[in-house]
Amino acid sequence: MSFKTLAAGLLAATSLMSSSAFAQIVTVEADTQQRIADYIATAEAVGSAGGLLVTIGDETLISTGYGLANRAAQYPATPESVFDMGSLTKQFTAAAILVLQERGELSVTDTLDRYFTDLPADKTGITIHQLLTHSSGLSDHTGGYEGSDHSRYKSREDFFSALFASPLSREPGTSLEYSNAGYTVLAAIIEDVSGTDYESFLIEAVLDPAGMDQTGYRLRDWDDENLAHMYFHGFLDPERADIGTFIQRWREEEVSWHMLGNGGLYTTLVDMGKWHRALQDGTVLSAQSTTQMQAPHVPWEEGDPDHYGYGWVVETAAEGTPVNHAGSNGLFNATIRRYPADDILIMHWTNESRPSADRMGPVVRRMLVDPTYEVSPVHASPYTLINQYSQSQPVEQVADLPAHLEGITGRELSDRRILNRVGFHLLGEERGDWAVALFELNTELFPADGNLFDSLGEGHVALGNTEAALAAFRTSLELAPEDGGCGWCENALNRIAELETGAQ
Repeated sequence: MSFKTLAAGLLAATSLMSSSAFAQIVTVEADTQQRIADYIATAEAVGSAGGLLVTIGDETLISTGYGLANRAAQYPATPESVFDMGSLTKQFTAAAILVLQERGELSVTDTLDRYFTDLPADKTGITIHQLLTHSSGLSDHTGGYEGSDHSRYKSREDFFSALFASPLSREPGTSLEYSNAGYTVLAAIIEDVSGTDYESFLIEAVLDPAGMDQTGYRLRDWDDENLAHMYFHGFLDPERADIGTFIQRWREEEVSWHMLGNGGLYTTLVDMGKWHRALQDGTVLSAQSTTQMQAPHVPWEEGDPDHYGYGWVVETAAEGTPVNHAGSNGLFNATIRRYPADDILIMHWTNESRPSADRMGPVVRRMLVDPTYEVSPVHASPYTLINQYSQSQPVEQVADLPAHLEGITGRELSDRRILNRVGFHLLGEERGDWAVALFELNTELFPADGNLFDSLGEGHVALGNTEAALAAFRTSLELAPEDGGCGWCENALNRIAELETGAQ
């Protein structure tokens, strides 16, 4: 962990050359830096990993990795670690569009019928501006956009045939609905106008001019020791929790069209520092294009002070008028926050996405502006906390578990999957008493969920409690949804038949 020591009160000095109210309240004194270092250490102590970058003008206040980017290989996270930026990809797609506009090859006022043939009538008038600002009416939820980062490859033809056949969620230009699909449409426009593939054009027009030689999908030559693996905190088995990295997949196949342009670019903290610098210095975009990118074009909701620009959320009510974005695939999480008027960047990433770890970037911002801010330390995932509790407490103390968790996390136990997953993990470790205790607690917390009673039945089967297992499976069937779609009913019926036959 490396921290660059700055003189106390640097931001209040005239060298910052800013009159913004935000700049005047930021502190970078030695005790603030130490508090941030201690906060990062709490994350590392509970097994979290990631990186944090804070720059002010040409000065780097913090540039650090913490924890392990690859647990099995024991590779540490560093500022050079390569991580998935998720939806931060959208700001690069927006920049590529603006470069093409500067070159006179398109305009953000262009409509889709200029770039696509055989469009349904309701989509011909959608503009590039509306795609950039999530106001096109193209929705991720009306049937045309399907799949996740983990889904198998989808071709351009398959993606667009489904998307353009799906209904719009609203009249184009009337309001905002965040749309990954809209940014994939922009990626297709970039390819068609530039005459090359999306990533190649991004490298030529945006990334290389910014000096970002470690950012891309599949065309960069990354060192395997720098690749940050993804980890799912819901799996307590270390090998199962390690999801690897999509870079390994992209080496074998093209990037799927349900991701292209809207998410999944890989980068490093070092490169993201260069990106901020390029936007501040006008290396990639003209001043006019940069202003257009960071302008508050469309509010999230009517009257909302937060707007969407081009690839950025613009906070019009906050001091310093920052722009920000977050990106996540449920495994990686990245947040970026910039204050263009003050030349300040705060960037954070983690490769085990969960609320306590994801919030580190915003928490560091609070620490910089408020020396009295009381920080809640980063804690282990609820799955780990429950497992630790089961190892340190007698099973009779299971009723105290929800309060114990809330005392650490500040959140009620509201996700019924957590106890279920830990319970099955404990069954695999032949700790059936605690597994059944967790299953029973789950049915008490969520008594209308038949699937949880099915899990309880499995726990009793493992312990040889035939009558208790039968009762649990029967209850699970009684709680089956009336409209069908019972994912556990077949298992419960089969288990009942097995147990009743065995009891005869």
